[in-house]
Amino acid sequence: MNKVSVYGSFTQALFFSGVVSIPKYLLTHYTEIGLNDQEMMVLIQILCEIESNPYPSIATLADRMTASSADIEEVVGRLVERKLMAIEKYWNPIEKKWANTYSIVKLIDELAEVWAIERSQQLDEERNLKQSQSSPQSISTPKNPSMENLVHTFEQELGRLLTHLECENLDRWLASHFSEELIIEALRRGVSAGIRNFRYLDSILREWQKKGLRTRAEIEAEDAYFQARQDKKVTKTKNLVPKNLVPKKARNKYDDFYL
Repeated sequence: MNKVSVYGSFTQALFFSGVVSIPKYLLTHYTEIGLNDQEMMVLIQILCEIESNPYPSIATLADRMTASSADIEEVVGRLVERKLMAIEKYWNPIEKKWANTYSIVKLIDELAEVWAIERSQQLDEERNLKQSQSSPQSISTPKNPSMENLVHTFEQELGRLLTHLECENLDRWLASHFSEELIIEALRRGVSAGIRNFRYLDSILREWQKKGLRTRAEIEAEDAYFQARQDKKVTKTKNLVPKNLVPKKARNKYDDFYL
């Protein structure tokens, strides 16, 4: 028989000898469920026989491997003890009797848990990537130094990244001719009042706009004027209190005598 004929016969015999289906995920993740190389090879040999011989003997497995029968028996014992493999009973309809079979259902369960954790991590990474892509750094890149400074100041004060809509608010305020100084002052007052939402800051800026206040100095002057009026009202109210309503301890002892 020539070389070509031998090769062709071998190829035909190779393919007709059968194929063992081993999930790629098992081959690439078996160490994550605590299997070593020897344990994995024993499992592969069992899967190789499972269709025709659901319960291959230790001797059969040892004939195919360099490990001794004692070593393989110890490996099978460990797998059963760790519940990665089980020995179950099944009804053999041909021989019409109960027989043993290896079951790897628990192994599949362990592998499924590894897959679920891996998939969850992938989804978290995808979610974080989408969030980073929708963050101000990638979607709404500051167009000028004022915008850049405002984004930095707000994020530092709020302790988080600004959303796309919040950046649009900053951009709109600048477009409405609110100065960077005024916007930061509104933020400062909002934080002092314990209110950090942009709707509240917008109401502060609109109120200043109605009053024609354009700088921090003008706002502080307005505050001082308002406080002076309030103090004057309080003083005037005190002066209007009837004398007979003043507590006797505060009145002069001769007041009643001269009335």
